[in-house]
Amino acid sequence: MPMPFPGPHHPTAPLDPAAIADAASLRALLICDLRELRGGGRIVPVAGGWIEVAGPAMATGPARWDALIHHGPAGARVLSQAQALALILERLDRQHGPTGQALARRVRASHQRIRTLVRDRLARPDGPADFLTAEQAMVFGHWMHPCPKALSGMTLPEERAMTPDWRGALRLHLLDLPADLIEATDPDLALSLPGMTDAPAQGRHLLPVHPLAWDRARHDPRIAALLARGVIRDRGPVGPHWWATSSVRTLWRADSPWQLKMSLPVTITNSQRVNKRHEMLAGAAMAPRIAAMAGRFGPLRLVSDPHWMTLRLPDGGPSGLEVILRDNPWRQPRGGQVMQVGGLVTEPLPGRLSLLAQVMAGLDPVAWLRAYLDCAVGPVVRLYDTTGIAVEAHQQNALLDLSQGLPTRCDIRDNQGFYVAEDRATPDLRAIPQLVYPRTEAEDALTYALIVNQVFGVIHRMDLDGSLPEAQGLTLLAAHLQGLTALPGHGGALAQAWLTRPTLAAKGNLLTQLGGVDELLIPGERAPMIRVANPLPALAARQRLSHVA
Repeated sequence: MPMPFPGPHHPTAPLDPAAIADAASLRALLICDLRELRGGGRIVPVAGGWIEVAGPAMATGPARWDALIHHGPAGARVLSQAQALALILERLDRQHGPTGQALARRVRASHQRIRTLVRDRLARPDGPADFLTAEQAMVFGHWMHPCPKALSGMTLPEERAMTPDWRGALRLHLLDLPADLIEATDPDLALSLPGMTDAPAQGRHLLPVHPLAWDRARHDPRIAALLARGVIRDRGPVGPHWWATSSVRTLWRADSPWQLKMSLPVTITNSQRVNKRHEMLAGAAMAPRIAAMAGRFGPLRLVSDPHWMTLRLPDGGPSGLEVILRDNPWRQPRGGQVMQVGGLVTEPLPGRLSLLAQVMAGLDPVAWLRAYLDCAVGPVVRLYDTTGIAVEAHQQNALLDLSQGLPTRCDIRDNQGFYVAEDRATPDLRAIPQLVYPRTEAEDALTYALIVNQVFGVIHRMDLDGSLPEAQGLTLLAAHLQGLTALPGHGGALAQAWLTRPTLAAKGNLLTQLGGVDELLIPGERAPMIRVANPLPALAARQRLSHVA
């Protein structure tokens, strides 16, 4: 029987974090290698031959394997997951030069982080099915990245205190600045945050920053000089604790009107997590447009990033202390029953249920998937059809309201992921870099984020959980898309393309790593796109034949 992790285990036998990390790391690396370097299939070249991934294939995500078979001059032999992983990493070291060697190091580092995290999580019970648990659920990262838990720039104690992986919580660090050193949409907004009760003197403002960012930034000679002269006053840790969400740098509290998306001097997966100026400008520019669209697209809610603030340095350069203030609609204890899709579909620890299986318990899976598509797919396509705005609705940006059991609303967060079609952009939006795109680029981004990443991820997890076979899930998706083809504009045409084109756009995370470039430094800040096989046209053809028969 194909297994997500090595097993089966006797109920009283200890689980091996190393073996679990082997399986998770190999699964993520294999899907990227096969998709991005092989064009699909089940054969991976390695030294002295190739590895055959034996077992049934899946269209929506990484299949489970019955066996990993090495074919070489001496014949065929079955490999352990650790052996297969080592052979593929050896090939990256040998064949792809310095960037391959760097990627192999990151895969090994990601593997080690997973192993450490699994050891901790095995000793703890799962949290309740709610917003905060979903934000902290992605112990294995995303399976469409070759090193899904790669993180550099934090010590282990810092990780434990500041990341969702360790369910960490932190206090904000507060700076007291003169008015000429703060740049902001509203310099007094910090006073609306919990615990910010001690107002600054007249002519001065408060800037809340992430403690890790401050720990690094205070050694910058430009900032150190301002500190030494007393121009910047360091008020230290202030207020209550905040929880890191799945993005690590976005912080949440139930009693705050704002979430805080902080610049962090940390590299996670493809890029260093800093707030670029154009992202801050885009959030503020899009906020009134989001407000004007409220309620127009049924169960879709766009969460805006309307404000930002940062330390203005005398030389005009970035300070590393940029803060985006995001609306916080999740104000119930622990955030309530609104859960990000990434946390719902992430691989559970062996012997435990996925978060999606937990929230679906006792519900009809067909009704659940239909309700999900009605919330998460149709409104996003109608938004694009009507306005020319494509949103980066990938798993971590999409949150479902499950307070009624079946999904009733989908929230989309992160203004960094807006794609405004060129022919619908106003001059003020065109002036902001990385916000306006040709239709083809906007549609590739929407195809990957919404269909390949998010919806396929849900269908894949439902199959692995045994709640709904993949083919049935894809059939329901095809029927939903067919209804959207009647839309009169580009959204209807895109839904038709998803039903008929042989391939779909997907993000090339492994190619990005082999390129050796921070994703946010690539022109247009877009990783290479690849094409993956589209299962929907064949499904539609079979449906037509069955109707004829």
